[in-house]
Amino acid sequence: MRPFEAIEDELRRREPGWWERVVEAIPELAELASTPQPFQYHAEGDVASHTKLAVEACPPDCAPDLLWASLLHDVGKPLTTKDDGEKITAHGHHAVGAEIAEGILARLHVNPERRELIVWAISHHTFHLSWNLTAPEQASRRHKRFAADRRFPFLLELLRVDSIASRGHPRGMEAYELYSKLREMVVGEGLVKAVEKG
Repeated sequence: MRPFEAIEDELRRREPGWWERVVEAIPELAELASTPQPFQYHAEGDVASHTKLAVEACPPDCAPDLLWASLLHDVGKPLTTKDDGEKITAHGHHAVGAEIAEGILARLHVNPERRELIVWAISHHTFHLSWNLTAPEQASRRHKRFAADRRFPFLLELLRVDSIASRGHPRGMEAYELYSKLREMVVGEGLVKAVEKG
């Protein structure tokens, strides 16, 4: 079994001690445990606690790429988190995390096609925060084209497990439900096929 396959097996089986074994294999994850998050959005605690919950929210039969995206989606937070005593922020953690994830996946010899999808999802996993839509009908042409991307359903799955792992978040699963409806809308409008044709 190749190293990345052994890690995937740990992520899927989640037997006692799985997190510690994964951190041993991927040292970049060690700092997640000492990285705080704002309590009003993450009552579960630090980034490691959140990440474990995200992995555990993945269905047992999910694609292995979702396990990796869940594991690495916040790996950029240790380098971007700022705590001024009143507010904790991690601006840009998606972009920093995408770079770190690329390095980890390349080191573990995950094939380039899989790496591209995982890294793309990590780099876009906070998309909904900048869009700030409250209804699918508010989506612009640019929003719709993005939602029509063949990778968007995978991004939605990452958003789902990320939302489940954000305990106490005041808006819970609202973003996932909203953007799932947007995806249905663009499929219904035939935009997915149009985007695929270029």
